Amino acid sequence: MQLLDKALALLVDSRRHHSPIAAHAETAQLLLILSDGNGVFREGMDVVRRAVRRARSAKIFLVFIILDNPERKSSVLDAKVPIMESSGQIKEIKCYMEMFPFPFYVILRDINNMPQILSDALRQWFELVTSSDR
Repeated sequence: MQLLDKALALLVDSRRHHSPIAAHAETAQLLLILSDGNGVFREGMDVVRRAVRRARSAKIFLVFIILDNPERKSSVLDAKVPIMESSGQIKEIKCYMEMFPFPFYVILRDINNMPQILSDALRQWFELVTSSDR
C-alpha cells in the first residue's frame, strides 16, 4: 500500500503544484496498476479499501491490470482468502477476486492483448470523466 499511497500523493501534488487552474477545477486523473494481483491484502483489507476510497474522492480513476499467466498452476482466479472471526478462527473461505477491492480491474493472460486493454481502459476513463461533467 505504500506504493499506492505514494502514487496518490504524487498525483494530488502534481494537480495542485503544476496546474494552479486544475487545482480548483474538476480534474480527473488515471492511475494504472500492473501487478500479478497477489498480496494486495498484505497490509489488511481495511487499509486497501481506505486507499481506494481516497483515490475515488480525489477523482483518481484506478485501473488494476492483473497479469495472470495461464500456464501457471495458481491463477489469481483460483486463489482463496480466509475470513477470520475476532477470535482468530477461520469463519469462511472466499474467492480472492470476490474480495478484490479495486472496482475497475482486468485480468490479462496474454501480454499481446496489452494495447487493447490499455486503450479500453483509457476509453472508459474518458467516458466516465465526460459523463460526470454533465
